[in-house]
Amino acid sequence: MVQEKGISVIICFYNSSSRITPTMKSIFCQEGLEAVPWELILVDNASTDTSVALAQDLIKESSFPNARIVSESKPGLNYARKKGIDSAQYDTILFCDDDNWLNTRYVKTLYDFLEENESYGVVGGNGVEACEIEAPAWFEKFKSIYALGCRRDGDVTNVYGAGMCFRKSIFDDFEPKMTDRKGKSLSSGGDSEMCEYAVSKGYKIRQICDNTFQHFIPKDRLTKSYLYRMARGKGQTMAQLILLRKNNSKMATGVFYRMRLDTKKLFTHLFKLDNVRFVFELNRVYSYWITLIRA
Repeated sequence: MVQEKGISVIICFYNSSSRITPTMKSIFCQEGLEAVPWELILVDNASTDTSVALAQDLIKESSFPNARIVSESKPGLNYARKKGIDSAQYDTILFCDDDNWLNTRYVKTLYDFLEENESYGVVGGNGVEACEIEAPAWFEKFKSIYALGCRRDGDVTNVYGAGMCFRKSIFDDFEPKMTDRKGKSLSSGGDSEMCEYAVSKGYKIRQICDNTFQHFIPKDRLTKSYLYRMARGKGQTMAQLILLRKNNSKMATGVFYRMRLDTKKLFTHLFKLDNVRFVFELNRVYSYWITLIRA
């Protein structure tokens, strides 16, 4: 189906009343789009707080004429994102998480890149932390699990879902297998699933490191207990992704290789007396194998 030229910015949210205001304001402040048709779609993923009412008020205050809220009752970030994609009227999509504050030319920069580079299907930016409190000493080593930083300024195999921009046509027949974040679960991987799908369609992926956005990290996410929850989510995600790639064949996942690799990692961090990394890896390894065994 031929899509209208332009860009649809999608914010998926679930009980986001404490963080959605600056995110939406950063969208309404985007510059350079005077000649580009664009819209803002907010996907309510079964919120039970005041998020919807707050978003409605912010839309009214902004006087932005092309913003609307749609609902996705099926819990899971991937399902919410798919709802946003299906609801979009333009041929380019940009995901903005509910705790992302985009720089004023973020949308235009990524839109222009895809317009000028037909062989690329997905392009991402660079998330920079905006911590509510001073970050703990261990935070620097774990930025990637917070979807922060730039993997590489250039061609990559995948980018984070936060700030991801892509051609809508790639995903016309895409049906996500992973739920991604759901309720209190910190399992993710939806962005990896989408990027792998784009590559399978013959497209390249680019990351632009100097196109930054701020990623708000509240104080309750700067604790070791939350970090270890994310480790368990990472382990679950790793197992789910590799099972998808191997058509749910557990033996095809490289069971003995992964066992040796995980054991080596655990002993390496134990001998280095890196307690935070050791406990992180212990949680990740446990979650990986439990997910694999139960699948």
